[in-house]
Amino acid sequence: MLTVLMATYNGAGTLPQVLRAYMALRSPVGGWRLVIADNGSTDATARVIAAFRGRLPLSYLYVTRRGRSPALNGAVEHALRSNGDGSELFVFGDDDAMPASDWLCRLQDCARDHPGYALFGGAIVPAWREQPADWLLRLTPVGLTWGITSPDLRDAPIYPGLVWGANMAIRRRIFEAGARYDESIGPQGSNYAMGSETRLNLEMHAAGNPSWFRPQARVAHIIRPQQVQRAWILRRAMLFGRGQCRLATFAPSVEWLGVPRWMLGRYVRESLGAVRAWLRRDHAELFLRQWERAWLRGFFHEAWRGRRKRLPRIVISSYSGELGGMELRMAQEAQMLGASGYDSVLALRRFPGFAAWAQDLRARQMQVRVYEPPLFLEHWAWRRWNWLRARVTGAWRLRRLRPDLVHVAFCWTAYGASILWLARQCRLPAVISVHNAFPLETFSDWQRPRLEEAFRSVKGVYAVSDSAMRHFLDLYRDMLAPQTRLAVIPNGVDTDTFTVSPERRIQARKQLGLPPDALVLGCVARLSAQKRPQALLALFARLVPQFPNLYLVLVGTGPLEAMLRLQAQQSGLQDRIVFAGFRQRVELLMPAFDLHVLLSKNEGFGIATIEAMACGVPAVGTDVPGTRDILHDSEGGLLLPLDDEHAACAAVAQLLMDTPRRARMGRLAREETVQRYSMPRLERQLRQFYAGLV
Repeated sequence: MLTVLMATYNGAGTLPQVLRAYMALRSPVGGWRLVIADNGSTDATARVIAAFRGRLPLSYLYVTRRGRSPALNGAVEHALRSNGDGSELFVFGDDDAMPASDWLCRLQDCARDHPGYALFGGAIVPAWREQPADWLLRLTPVGLTWGITSPDLRDAPIYPGLVWGANMAIRRRIFEAGARYDESIGPQGSNYAMGSETRLNLEMHAAGNPSWFRPQARVAHIIRPQQVQRAWILRRAMLFGRGQCRLATFAPSVEWLGVPRWMLGRYVRESLGAVRAWLRRDHAELFLRQWERAWLRGFFHEAWRGRRKRLPRIVISSYSGELGGMELRMAQEAQMLGASGYDSVLALRRFPGFAAWAQDLRARQMQVRVYEPPLFLEHWAWRRWNWLRARVTGAWRLRRLRPDLVHVAFCWTAYGASILWLARQCRLPAVISVHNAFPLETFSDWQRPRLEEAFRSVKGVYAVSDSAMRHFLDLYRDMLAPQTRLAVIPNGVDTDTFTVSPERRIQARKQLGLPPDALVLGCVARLSAQKRPQALLALFARLVPQFPNLYLVLVGTGPLEAMLRLQAQQSGLQDRIVFAGFRQRVELLMPAFDLHVLLSKNEGFGIATIEAMACGVPAVGTDVPGTRDILHDSEGGLLLPLDDEHAACAAVAQLLMDTPRRARMGRLAREETVQRYSMPRLERQLRQFYAGLV
């Protein structure tokens, strides 16, 4: 069943012709229905619709709130009350758009041909009531003015901003998940901002729902005589400018007087050009200049008097000593926030490898700043002096970053609390992300009052696992306000980047110098005490006599590397152990593993664990908070006891001996990762968490 939704306001002049075209539609498989939302019409619209009730599968709604977006949202709510499959299509038409007879069949075929797509657009051609002058048709942007699609668009994926409201279809599941039209944008009387469907489509795209264009799905847009007049076209340009302002999210750094600097310069140039064209009697040039000035005036009007959404700036910071999972998650979040309409800035202390990492992030158009405030809640030595320095310089440095909200990532107990205290001094709201399961400890008389002061700025807390949240609340529950937003948002993995690949497996083994038929244990982790790599070497040494073709690959660097190399030499296994060092693209190495083994003494949430699972590699980890959250109910992984080396060794040996079991676990690991930890899921959770906090 396809559901066609249409909003109308005083559409009696075109509706009869449009509804007669609907009567000629070929029925798609499963049938179709039409829902018309009358947006408070004062003409004969209701009588026109009533005349077609017996001839069309039609439902009629009367929506009193003015605006096309509220009317369409009302139609969506009405349609959702009927049961339906999530892949079912909601098709959007208009009260002046006449469909071709095969319109619905074409859209249904497109959705069937491309199950991975959620938004579908079709061609919109003109149906002139009065043919415009040739010069006007040549100079006017026909798409923006009359909603006519380009004849050059092919049957192919398309940018979502080029799918227009008079001819588009969206899968029902998108609306079941909560998507709606922005009711601050779109027609609502004579003075409005264009762009309601554009915002909806772009939000869908940001959530991982791609778009496809099917030119054979065609409607004809009725264009009335007044709509080809010069004054109407210039007014349309102004409304377009207002809509562009609502959709724009420029950073404050590129603005002057509330609008981008380049726009002010362009307006001056267009005005001077209009004067020159008038003096030369160049009517074509004058019209083009007037059109440009009209859309710029619309933008300025909305910026200065309207309700344009300014781009809120979120500064993401932390106490950070090395590049690890928390830092990668912070960068990932900054990128996602940027794609979701925020101005995000990473502000971190320098650590080994920081410069190269920051350069890579900047190459991806991310903002990275060095921010090294004095630490007085994390370090005991010189705490009073550092506290004084923080009061004098730390808050000033934070204000220079111009945040609207400060995100502080906690990697351990109070590590990050000094930045939180500075946010409070700047009267800035803050959120905390918790990236580890902290031990319960008692705060000193020096720390507690300052922590209590710092936590007054906290509006929300999310943790990467249930364990991390539970441990955090055991420490800080009494410092949080009752209304503080709490959430668990696990780390995510790009399942298009980390994927099952026999080709990568072969290539990675060649690169690492491993025999093609070797059994390979792998571990991607910092070589630090928390990750217990020395325990992994000991486990490997126990297994080698039983598995002569067994190899170990350690991907990462850290303070224990020299000791581990010595341990490998002393055991005589240096030829079986590969120290691969830090790798930017671990997805190219992970397919080489038969098992990914992480023997940490504690975790917040092991990113490497789910990355390995996404590559189809069974994950083995110690039964500790964080890792337990991932593997306790997983069929793609196995938990090992933390303090029983013999039991852990026996469990891994059983897996190494059972090739079919490993293959099954790898397949299920991949499925679990796609279902639970995909990037679109993470993006949705982050948007929901931040909504209303800034």
